[in-house]
Amino acid sequence: MSIRNLEQEIKNRLENAIKGIQLIDDEGNEVIPLVVTGVLPMDTVRGKPYILIQTTNIQDEEMNGNVDISILYATIGASREGRNDPETKREALSTGHWDTLSVIDKIREDFFKDTNFQFGILKRSMKHEVFGAVKTPYYLGETKCSFEIAVTQPQDDYL
Repeated sequence: MSIRNLEQEIKNRLENAIKGIQLIDDEGNEVIPLVVTGVLPMDTVRGKPYILIQTTNIQDEEMNGNVDISILYATIGASREGRNDPETKREALSTGHWDTLSVIDKIREDFFKDTNFQFGILKRSMKHEVFGAVKTPYYLGETKCSFEIAVTQPQDDYL
């Protein structure tokens, strides 16, 4: 079982879950957030909402393994100049807070509706954090979840 396939499946589930919500970018326009895995392409998302899926820990045991995945999200960005302006920063935080809660609600609803993913099983303990300040690179929240995955058995091994 590939961990990259699990990340891709999470990405697909997130894209389906957030289809109905519109978030606001730093210019006040309603947009659909960009969902990416691995690394955040900074030049394409500055000031735009995004959801970043990253594998943070892989632990293999005898018959199964555990994979920890972090889902980082930001709904409104601020430029470097904007972070120094108190009014712009306040606007980014207040708008982003409500949008972040909307994203968390959609993630919880979709993931708990069916915890069986094709490439892993979601453990039913997820941790959602909403940050009180814009963190670099402009994310406002994080969801941490763990999956149990099958471990590939060695060839010619008898159980």
